[in-house]
Amino acid sequence: MPSFNSIIVENIVESIDVGIMVISREGEIEFLNSAACKILKLDITKHIGLGWGEIFITDATFNTEFNQVILDVISEQKAGLKHIVPYTIKGRECPQKLSITSSYLTENEEILGLVFLFEDITDIYNAEQREKKILSRNAELQKERIESLNSMSQAVAHQVLNPTTVIGGMTNLLSRKLDKEDPVQRELKIISEEAMKLEGLVAAVKTYSNIPKPYPSEISCEEFFRNALSNVNSILERSGEHIEMELNCEVEKITVGKEMFEDAIVEILLNASNFTLKNVALVTIEIKKKNNTIQIRIMDQGMGIEPQIMHHVLDPFFSTKAKGVGMGLPRVKKIIFEHQGTLEIESAGSGKGTTVIIEIPSPDPKC
Repeated sequence: MPSFNSIIVENIVESIDVGIMVISREGEIEFLNSAACKILKLDITKHIGLGWGEIFITDATFNTEFNQVILDVISEQKAGLKHIVPYTIKGRECPQKLSITSSYLTENEEILGLVFLFEDITDIYNAEQREKKILSRNAELQKERIESLNSMSQAVAHQVLNPTTVIGGMTNLLSRKLDKEDPVQRELKIISEEAMKLEGLVAAVKTYSNIPKPYPSEISCEEFFRNALSNVNSILERSGEHIEMELNCEVEKITVGKEMFEDAIVEILLNASNFTLKNVALVTIEIKKKNNTIQIRIMDQGMGIEPQIMHHVLDPFFSTKAKGVGMGLPRVKKIIFEHQGTLEIESAGSGKGTTVIIEIPSPDPKC
């Protein structure tokens, strides 16, 4: 009479969805559970005791990957590995996808046989493949849209620049032909200023659409940010402004396209200064590793951003500056995007400062 424990084990083995097949050292099939019979289309009454090769190796080209897994375990003792292989049932066009895990059946450190676990993952595999195709297609469409937008932006910029240049040139020519006291000079000055604004806008669009692919290299993190600060203060010196930076850097090296990435950081720091009422802006920069990314947080104590305009700040041509064209932050976003990174902007509201959060992939897979 079977023991209570053996009855429990037998019931558990028969109730699970994972197929179990045990092969002896001589290559004979010693055990099959119901799930294995269902997955592999076998019959316990017919196939127990037969050599596995008699059952599965019926053709030199049939289920070769499946058979190779079993051969590797038997001949090269490659147990303990997980494989995903196709398995075709005769009479069916589409193969299944099986997950196969192998292990040894031992007693007193002696190998008695081999245990194979089979799981039908066809539905999961097909779903993953469909998802990959969708993601791949979406990535292609996104790339096509960006390339189309860049081409259109350059074409429009070129077409707008030519008449704008003519308008500005003709306005200045007319201005020189008239007396300085002529009342028309005021109107001509307005036309000239507006033409210059339009030229600046066209130049910003061309710069945005011509952002190249970065060529990343490993550079000192602290040196990079101190150099960016020095460049910003050189620009701000003309207007009597200055940035004081507190740098908390937990990362020794970063891998970025140096010039492009520095342009993005400089633009962010200039914004911090522009939206600080004092001549000296205080900025805190924190760089640390977060999971598989490097996170850069740039925090100022400036005017902050009102909630109603927060979702517009990264839109092209949106600006709260009197003389701005609204392409600075969109350009920063595109540079970060080209580095496979993300850009977020946070603010608690008016007068409560702004935080810019950049995340770029870490070159260290252990991060």
